[in-house]
Amino acid sequence: MTMQEAIACHVHDGDFLFIGGYICRPPFGAIHEIIRQNKKDLTITRSNAADDFDLLIGAGCVKRFISTFISLGLYGLARCYRRSVEKGIPHRIEVEEYTNLSLPMMLMAGAMGMPFVPVKDMVGTDLLKVKSFMGENKYKMIDSPFDGKPTLLVPALVPDVGIIHVQQADDRGNAQIWGIGGDCKWGANAAQKVIVSCERIVSRETIGKDPSRTIVPDFKVAAVVEEPFGAHPGYAPGFYDVDFSFGYLYQQASNTVEGFQAFLDEWVFGIRDRTEYIQHYIQRFGYAQFKQLQAKFDYSFPVSYAY
Repeated sequence: MTMQEAIACHVHDGDFLFIGGYICRPPFGAIHEIIRQNKKDLTITRSNAADDFDLLIGAGCVKRFISTFISLGLYGLARCYRRSVEKGIPHRIEVEEYTNLSLPMMLMAGAMGMPFVPVKDMVGTDLLKVKSFMGENKYKMIDSPFDGKPTLLVPALVPDVGIIHVQQADDRGNAQIWGIGGDCKWGANAAQKVIVSCERIVSRETIGKDPSRTIVPDFKVAAVVEEPFGAHPGYAPGFYDVDFSFGYLYQQASNTVEGFQAFLDEWVFGIRDRTEYIQHYIQRFGYAQFKQLQAKFDYSFPVSYAY
């Protein structure tokens, strides 16, 4: 289906969303559509949040954020996030903070049907002193039943919807990635259902030739959207690189409320879908810059699939 249909059917006000894209493959096509449809009161999560989450926060879609951190990478602090937390613009979101290891393990627990998981990396940190909307359920300390030592437990996360962008999927939703995986596999499988956007739809036979790349099986998937360039300005290994100049454009625009609104008007509200997005990008920056982002083709070392 189209991204417009997928978001309208499967993302509702108040939902808890896992949004994939741990450094690479952020599902910007889906994020733009969530903003266009004015979804509200969302709880969002992912490790290594970046400008995609900043967009959602600045657009007023987010109520709660289960976080490890958020930044604009080379361009410093996330401006919309900071305005929300410090000044309540457009409103003050609630933040519950974990570490970059504990949060993926919480999603892993959700994917595996476990109610909680023990972690070590939060012990001794100030994260234990600060609790937000999760209150006493942010974590629990117990004595290990095996050796009696203090053990920190964190709850499983089970999002209503997982949204991921991948390199390829078949038309049933078997989704495959390469490059940095991060918490994408666990977050998607922890969710009750998944929206998969992909650079290309391939045959089931193609998926079956390299099954270890499949991070989400079709029975978890509610919607498949073929969305070329869907991770821009992020990158999709094998397809296109990070658009650093566009990242700088966003940083400059989001420095002010007025600049951010102008950015939304141009790149989100003024565009119907990803096809128009690509066309507008080429009109604005030229085909040469668009083409320069695209990955050159390179063979991997040959692999035999024969028995």
